[in-house]
Amino acid sequence: MQGDKHRRRVPFASRAEAHARYGAILTEANRHGAQVVLATLAELGRLDLFFLLVVLLKRKDADNDWCFARCREVAASPDGHLDLWAREHYKSTIITFALTIQDILCTPDITVGIFSHSRPGAKAFLQQIKREFEENPVLRAAYPDVLWDNPRTDAPQWSLDGGIVVKRASNPKEATVEAWGLVDGQPIGKHFSLLVYDDVVTPESVTTPDQIRKTTDALAVSYNLGAHGGRRRFIGTRYHFSDTYKDILDRETAVPRIYPATVDGSVTGLPHFLSPEALAAKRRDMGPYIFGCQMLQNPKADDAAGFKAEWLRYWEPSRDLCERMNRYIIVDPAHSKKAAADYTVMWVVGFGADGYRYVIEGVRDRLNLAERTRELFRLVRAHRPLCVGYERYGLQADVEHIRGEQDRTGYHFDIVELGGAMPKADRIRRLVPLFEQGRIFLPGRMSYRDVEGRWRDLTGEFVQEEYLAFPVCGHDDMLDCLARQVDEALGAVFPDEDDYAASVGGMPNDPHAGALTSLGFDDYDPLGHMRASS
Repeated sequence: MQGDKHRRRVPFASRAEAHARYGAILTEANRHGAQVVLATLAELGRLDLFFLLVVLLKRKDADNDWCFARCREVAASPDGHLDLWAREHYKSTIITFALTIQDILCTPDITVGIFSHSRPGAKAFLQQIKREFEENPVLRAAYPDVLWDNPRTDAPQWSLDGGIVVKRASNPKEATVEAWGLVDGQPIGKHFSLLVYDDVVTPESVTTPDQIRKTTDALAVSYNLGAHGGRRRFIGTRYHFSDTYKDILDRETAVPRIYPATVDGSVTGLPHFLSPEALAAKRRDMGPYIFGCQMLQNPKADDAAGFKAEWLRYWEPSRDLCERMNRYIIVDPAHSKKAAADYTVMWVVGFGADGYRYVIEGVRDRLNLAERTRELFRLVRAHRPLCVGYERYGLQADVEHIRGEQDRTGYHFDIVELGGAMPKADRIRRLVPLFEQGRIFLPGRMSYRDVEGRWRDLTGEFVQEEYLAFPVCGHDDMLDCLARQVDEALGAVFPDEDDYAASVGGMPNDPHAGALTSLGFDDYDPLGHMRASS
């Protein structure tokens, strides 16, 4: 295999030249009959990764200059790299899919272990290869010495759980290709000649330092699953500055081959592959942090993933306007009244038929169970929400008490559990595109009297203490609770446009207009500082 890999390459300087030569070679082969054509296809597929991908594997979508250049580069140096490319830039298609198939066609006795963070992810890559061997008749005809004509019945092993076995001379205990999870059940006693690590870092693997360490340690343990003199490939996307890929880079375990979505790695740089319009749309939809990780391969974008003052928009809540909205209450309880503890936060959010989201009222206080229940009932009675979403942490004890109070008072409402494994910071960052696009309105002033009898402005507290300070704020409870509005479990939807038509005239063209004057203020600083009218 070592000698074979040095003669495998994409031997043409440009895609145009490659297509011209492919055409000439196959035209000549066609003059000599079908068997010569199949032999020619087989030889080209073994030698030329781009030909294999585009012609034999029928991936016409990869017939572009970007994929051609990457096929040339990967074919010239296939092993020992950490390939961090932007999403939708064909890294898994070229390396995990096409290159692995080429390895098998060149050396049927190879054993490949594909590892992802969890086993279902690895099985998805194996499924793609398995399906290609089952459903591509041209590929089977070109390589009858390697591929089974009817693998489901003829192959000694052919499943996602056990792996797939092609025609081979040797009989190792490992299948030709197997799929395993890095952190959820690595195999025991296996030794693969090729280890392929694709997407071992995921959003779930960077939730906490312990999760990062768990993934990094699992990767180190998995190296023992390689055969003596075996090879390794790493393919993925950055999610955190200190993630497992950083450990690979620091230890020089693999040579980095990094391709952000733009030539210079900047947000405004010239795109490598996507159109400027498509890249701009991704930046808009993802927000800066996710865009920085997945498209720019730069988790340091975390430093710039905060919220900006110029994104803030304000409105004046009124009963008439609020009643035309779909209203939801979101609760993030804290279970301590200590001074350093987090706050219990409750938001009432209205979804307007105009596609905007309006914060109507809020609670931010250190409350015990009885106080939380009392505040929740007050908000439900005042706003009659379509749904109450409750953070999963501490849910059971709270809900039991709330149910008892509902039975006692004869006033019932449903509660939906809001959970999930997404890290809090990532959950909060889902708000970035909403604020950036001006889709969320805050009350100009949100007066709240806490349990100690003090009147506070929750809008000012939210903006100054959390919104502008994120991601280094002392508390982020209000942001985290507000981010729950996009949870699927909440089921929040906008009302029909027809229901809103009558209310459009009542909304100010400028969300600042009239709202603050009526509150007794003639100016409002985006940082939350108010000046009283004279």
